[in-house]
Formats: sequence, structure tokens, C-alpha cells
Amino acid sequence: MFRRSAILLFAASQLCLAQQGDKKGQEQIDPIPADKIPPSPLLSQEEAMDSFQLTDGFVLEPLVKDELVHMPVALCFDEDSRAWLVEMTQYMADLDGNGEEKPTGKIKVLEDTTGDGKLDKVRVFLDGLVMPRAVAVTGDGVLYTDAGKLMFIKRDGIKPVGEASVVDAKYAIGGNAEHQANGLIYGRDNWYYSAKCDKRFRRIDGKWVMQKTHFRGQWGITQDDAGRLYYNNNSTLLLGDQHRPNVFRHHPKYTPKYKTTQRAASNRVYPIRMNPGLNRAYQKGLLDNNGKLVNATAASGPTIYRGENFPESYYGSAFIPEPGANLVKLIDLSRAADNKLQGKFRTQNSEFLASTDEWFRPVSMYSAPDGTLWMVDMYFGLLQHKAYMTTYLRKQYASRGLDKPMQNNGRLYRIRYQKNPLNTPMRLSGKSMLDLVMHLSHSNGVVRDITQRVLVERVADSEQLAEFKKHAGQHLNGKHAKLHALWVLESTGSIPAKFIEQCLQSKDVELNAAALELAHLADRSVAEALQKYSVKTQTAVSAALALGRLGTEKGYRRAQEIQRQHGKSVAYIPEAYVSGLGLQISEAGSWGAAKDKKFQAQMGASLSALKGRKVVKAPKVLAKDKASFDRGAKIYAGKAACSGCHGMEGQGQPNMGPPLAPSNWVQGDIEVLSKVLLHGLEGPITVNGESFKLPLAMPKFGHLSNAELADVMTYVRHLKGNKGGAVSEQQVSTVREATKGRVKNYTQKELKLK
Repeated sequence: MFRRSAILLFAASQLCLAQQGDKKGQEQIDPIPADKIPPSPLLSQEEAMDSFQLTDGFVLEPLVKDELVHMPVALCFDEDSRAWLVEMTQYMADLDGNGEEKPTGKIKVLEDTTGDGKLDKVRVFLDGLVMPRAVAVTGDGVLYTDAGKLMFIKRDGIKPVGEASVVDAKYAIGGNAEHQANGLIYGRDNWYYSAKCDKRFRRIDGKWVMQKTHFRGQWGITQDDAGRLYYNNNSTLLLGDQHRPNVFRHHPKYTPKYKTTQRAASNRVYPIRMNPGLNRAYQKGLLDNNGKLVNATAASGPTIYRGENFPESYYGSAFIPEPGANLVKLIDLSRAADNKLQGKFRTQNSEFLASTDEWFRPVSMYSAPDGTLWMVDMYFGLLQHKAYMTTYLRKQYASRGLDKPMQNNGRLYRIRYQKNPLNTPMRLSGKSMLDLVMHLSHSNGVVRDITQRVLVERVADSEQLAEFKKHAGQHLNGKHAKLHALWVLESTGSIPAKFIEQCLQSKDVELNAAALELAHLADRSVAEALQKYSVKTQTAVSAALALGRLGTEKGYRRAQEIQRQHGKSVAYIPEAYVSGLGLQISEAGSWGAAKDKKFQAQMGASLSALKGRKVVKAPKVLAKDKASFDRGAKIYAGKAACSGCHGMEGQGQPNMGPPLAPSNWVQGDIEVLSKVLLHGLEGPITVNGESFKLPLAMPKFGHLSNAELADVMTYVRHLKGNKGGAVSEQQVSTVREATKGRVKNYTQKELKLK
């Protein structure tokens, strides 16, 4: 939803990069004369319809009267097709961003009671919320965010019941509105995942539990039929995981290093109006000669289309809103033989949807139960958060009246293919077990997802489980139904071995992969079936994981065969094996050394972790440095928002920022590190021997005080893998004085760091 850019070495962003305001020495020259910029009048919903250009054959239509919603940012669907809408009413109430702490946010429930496809009934479920960011519905309650906390409250239909409880008090701490967790999608594996977050959540035996997961994206998160997650950041339109979440996190004391995220396509966009109202639009190359944005700078809330209203060729494609450029991008997706993400623009030099209305701010997209595509439009002028506002952008906003919001900003649209009918809204409440099982074969992926959740909640009861198994044995039609049924049964901890074996025999590789990953839950041994399974490149990682979980010498030998057969074209086979092996590594001593070097390395690292020797060790923080370290931790997650590009643990993020833990830049010369923070860094650079060439330079942090810079350097130098050592305020002051007046970013060559 909000604006942040990839960087090269340290923290935060580039296009959110007002960096708490203006930078000394930066010239903010308007790229377009004011008299050449078209006006941006505030349009009624009816007037705004004339501003859109939409791909032929499709229709855009309002779902709800605009006076009924205000500052919407996200939604979810319940089991009866109702939309639960989050309103972040406090965001940028004026150019100074006053009032963010006010408890005025809401969660509303929108419903079609007449059957005409329009949402005619709107009711408030919760109000008095502070900067709410996400919502997810369970059968008996609602997960939501309030004042940075992840909360859960029981519900009776659309009425809250009792007091809310805290699921995670630190869910969205630190940073600002552009740099906090959000999303809350119910994943294929029955866990809830978020963007801008390295935690996942699940209710087990009535209690919410939390686990570590990969840090993903910035605003919005979605999934495909297989359960792979997709997300973005503001300089990358779409990123996607190569495998289902947490495949490599099953060893309790060791998580192998892996990079399984790919960028789908280029970040080129094609607006149909000028875009001077962007924070760094005055910088060369951001806009083209016509004043239009060249590459994405505010990507947000993507969705994978999984409905049936659009022509079949659109199924599985990604729709990504770009609110800074007032458009929606369409990327057709495919998978290589090893599951790596591939994408291409369906059309060149144009967009699926674009508007000439600068107020149009599509912040989240959803594949909907009615088979269409739903779009949340914040319809708001001040997209940029106050933390990064420049003088240039402030003037741009004010000059066109974009700082004068109306009482009810916000719209909700549906995009449908005109020739095809809408799907009949699902009504799963009170449905029989047979009806629910039949819904697992539904042509709409979102309907299947919600049906899976309802079934998982039902089969917690033993009688309901028995009924599910009875009907599933007769009515699982097609690969989708079987895939969802596997994950329904996963929630019980026991899957019929016969079903696992049937899924392994399927010609569908996604069904094979799920069966492999869940084979350890079979109600009897399926070791023989795993040994005999004919591995494809698409299933090599899942097969290695399954063989690791066997914990047998035969499995060890078979996994090495898979590595020999597929290792050149498929990465992370040994990593998947040790993930599955986990604590059983202690039994592997008598199996003999692996012939493959990668296998040897992974087995050795896992064994070291089990014996208590940490593979990556954090240096001890001396008592005299503890206060500086603690302050630095807060700056890292908050004011500087370093975690946005480098992860909460300094692990780095693909297409955004390289690792800080460990990093030869971080634990090396303090003068070099100080120069980088004070004046920025341009790529390419080499970190730990690996080359990184990212789209934008690392920004300057000279606006932070010497003490603040010293604290954050002290913190990152004590992250796992670095050698430690505090940095003093005087050391930073000396470098600042010696380099004052510098305007350009540094380069690796200039700093002479190898």
C-alpha cells in the first residue's frame, strides 16, 4: 500500500526517502512546470468512472455507496460471502499527519442482502481502533490489528462477544505506518501469514501459537492454488516464494540459508496521467519525458486471480495495484521445472486498468467468492506518510488540493468480465458435511480456501472427522479437492496412508508435493512408497524433505540419489533433507559421509547445531555497551526502519537489501560504515563475497544524530555472525566533519572495500 524502495546495504527505503524531511545539499527542482500539470479535482464516484481505462471486455462497477466507507485499506471474506473491511481513518489526516493516535479506526461488515451483487448493508463490527491494518475471520471470531497489536475477539455472526485478547503484542511495533506488519492471509497449510513480518500464527487446541517464518514483502500478501505466497515492495511489483512456507524450518535448532524468492517480471509501469506527485519525482530517471512514472514506486496489496468470471487464461495471473501511478498491473505467471517463478506482462505499453484521477489509490486487490476481482480504493490524496515527506512533495500535494480530503474518502469496486455471469455467493454456515466436501471441488479458489478453513474447524470434533472421512472417500473430485483435503486432515495430525499413496501416484506435481510434505502424518508407514516415488524436478525438494523425516539410512541414500539426479537444476535439496531430518541427525553418524559436498556441508551444520555449537553466534554485548545496543535495536526497527529491507534479524531480503548479519561491511572499518550511513551507497557491491546489484542506491542517514547512528551501528555489529564492538558518538562525529558538504553517494570502489 505504501511507498518504500529497495536499497543496497542499510535500512529503510529510497522512495519513501524523504528521510524525516529534506536533505542538506539536495536540489528539489520541479521536473514539470506547474502550468503543464493537469488539475486533480476531487471527483464523485459517478464522475470518477469516466477517468478509467480498462482492458476490453471488462467492466468496472462500484460495490457500495462511497458515503458508507472511509479510508479502506484491506478486507477479507467470511464463510457467507460477507466482506469484512478495515478502515484506517487516521492515516495522514493532513500534511503533518496529525492524529494518528486517535482511536477512530473501524472494521465494518458489508453484505449483499438483495442478491443484485451490490453491498447494500453496512454494519460496524468494531470501532475505536488505532491504525488498524488487517483482518481475518475464523468461524467463531476475528483476528485484527489495533495499535500495533494482533488481537482476537469472539463473534456471534457479526456481533463481537466478550473482550478481545492479545495474540501478539509486538505484531506491528516499530517503524511507522509504511513499515509495519499487515496482511493476515489464511494459508494453505492452516497458518496465518502476514506481509512485513517474520511470524506466522495458528490456533491449536483453542490457543493461538506463533512461529518464525520468512520475512515477506511490504503491504498485502496472497497465495496460489498450491499455497505458495506472493507479495511485493514499492520498488518491486511482485515477488513469489519458490516453495510452500517453512519447508526449510523443521530443524528446531538450525535453519539452513536459502533464497527461494523470485521477482516475477520487470517493474515497468505505464500510467495514463503525469505523476509529479511522488516524493522523489524531481530525481532524474524517475519520470519519463512526458512526466510519467517509469518503474513501480508504490506497489501494494496484490492478488492471484483464482475465480471463474474472467476468461480461463486469466486464472492464476497476478493483479498488482500501483497507487502512486493510479493503475493496476497484470502479470501472467508460470513456473519453471524447478518451481522458480516466471512472469510476463500480458500487454506492453499499457495496463489492465489505469486512471487519469490522481485521487485514485488502489491499495489492495482480492480474488472474490463471486468469481470477480475486488479492488479497495483509498481514494485519497496524501499517499506519502509524514515520516518521509519532502518539501517538494508537500508543495505538489497542496498545489492541487490533494490535502483536502472529503468526509468519506474510499471506494470499493468490482471488476468483472462482461460476457460471463457472476458466481452465486457461497453460504457455508449450517451446510452439511457432504455439502462442504463437495465445495472442495469448487471452481473458485477462494471458495475452496474458505471451505478448507470451515472444515478444519469442524473436524476438530471426532464425530465430524469421521463424517468428513466418509464423504471424502467418495466425493473428492479432482486435484484441487484432494489437495485441500490433505490439509484438512493435516490439522488432525493423522492422514490415511492410502490417501497419501494415492496422491503420490497422481500425475499432478502439486498434489505429489503436498503428499510428500505431509507423508510423516500417515497413519501407518509409507516409507516404501516414498522410496519408490519417481521424483520430478518440481517435487525434488519436497521428496528430500519427506525422506529426511523418515530418519533412515535408506532414506539418506535415496536423498543423495535425488541430489545426483536433480541437483544441477534444483537448488536446496540437501537443505530440505536436513530440515526434514531435524533432531534425527544424531542417528546418522553410522550412515557414512555423504559423497556430495553440499550434503556433507548441510549434514555437518545440522549436527553442529544439535550438539549445541551454534552455527551462527551472536557476540556478547558488554555491560557498558548494553544501553547503546538497546537504543540501536529500537532505531533499527523503528525510526530508521532498517528491517524493511534487511529483515528483523539482519538476514537480508531478495531484491531489497543484502545481509547485515554477517556482513564484511558491518563488522569492518567503522569509518567506512559511518560514511555509508551518512552519505549513502551505490551498487553494485559485494557482501561476503557475493555480488548485489539492486535497482536503487542506499539512502543517506545523515539526518540521524551522531549518537543515533552510533547506537544503530553498535546494534548491527552485534547481530549473529558479526564480531561485535561498540561505536562511539565521537567516531561518527569525526567522519561527519571530515565528509561534510558531500552530496553524492559512495561507491564500493571509492571506499576500497573488497
